[in-house]
Amino acid sequence: MAASKKPPKGPGRQRSDPSNRTKKTNNKPKPKPNVWIVTGVERLPADIVAARTVRQRLDAVWKWLPSAGSEKGQDPEAVHQLRVATRRGLAALDAFRDRLPEKRTAWFEKRLRRIRRAAGEARDLDVLSERLAKDSMLRRADASPAHGTDGLGGKARRRLVAMLAKQRDVSHRPIRLQLEKMIEADWPARVDHLLDGLDAESSRTAFAAYAGRRFRPMIKRFFRLADRRLHDAEEMHSLRIEGKKLRYAMEIFASVFPDRVQSRCYESLERLQATLGDFTDHASAADRFRRWADEKSARPNRDALEWLRRFEEARADEARRHFTKWWNPSRRRTLLRRFERTIRRNSA
Repeated sequence: MAASKKPPKGPGRQRSDPSNRTKKTNNKPKPKPNVWIVTGVERLPADIVAARTVRQRLDAVWKWLPSAGSEKGQDPEAVHQLRVATRRGLAALDAFRDRLPEKRTAWFEKRLRRIRRAAGEARDLDVLSERLAKDSMLRRADASPAHGTDGLGGKARRRLVAMLAKQRDVSHRPIRLQLEKMIEADWPARVDHLLDGLDAESSRTAFAAYAGRRFRPMIKRFFRLADRRLHDAEEMHSLRIEGKKLRYAMEIFASVFPDRVQSRCYESLERLQATLGDFTDHASAADRFRRWADEKSARPNRDALEWLRRFEEARADEARRHFTKWWNPSRRRTLLRRFERTIRRNSA
């Protein structure tokens, strides 16, 4: 009997042609570069770096102020970016204080703080509105019959969202007022006036040496507060503010750090901001709901506001425990050691 022929190999059994093989690609999106980190300027004169850095940050305030204060509609992202820009602007003025004219610097510091306060109220209300609309824990609370009249039912939520919408409209008025004042004051021309002479090569101090000298006291100031036992929300908020100042200063003085150390220190400060921010956001919301509940006009919403206060207090307490566990002595010592080694290396 003749042997039967083996069937030809099907497409699934054929070996692939190496020339047709494709390499596996990593589809994870690359993180966007931080445009605020100042690098490659170690050998430049400090005055030139100061002029470029201060201008970039003050221009950012001018960029976001019109859209944040627009009468055409609310733009939560513009309000957020405006508040961040004011903080970066203040950090830059502080970083180069000894290179800038005192009176002109004081003018900008005063206006930046006013703009930041104006944007702060609007931003807080934007965050609360978004939380009421999207928070999954609040949605689960809605569906729970156990909350009854003390819970945040659908009608109560809609009333509060409407109330917040009115307050958000009001909260944008101070931003528009600041915009009008800065147009009248001619912000761009004042920026030019502030930086007059800084591009000149009258000072040959290299930025690397200048950065180490200026950054050292900022590190000490942060760790004096960071090493304390934090007893209440006010102290935790103070630490968060000092952490922001140090992070924004680190963006300016990044060239004193080796790349790997810079990345680790910056990530630690970002994590500090995130964990502390979670606590302060909930604590601030609880305080706001308490104040609203005490107002005479809050009677229709008082039960819902009291429930929200308790809800936010519970989440603030949870966030505080999480932060305390994460921000332990070992982590603080490691971060301090990285900063100190970098400063010593640049002082040698």
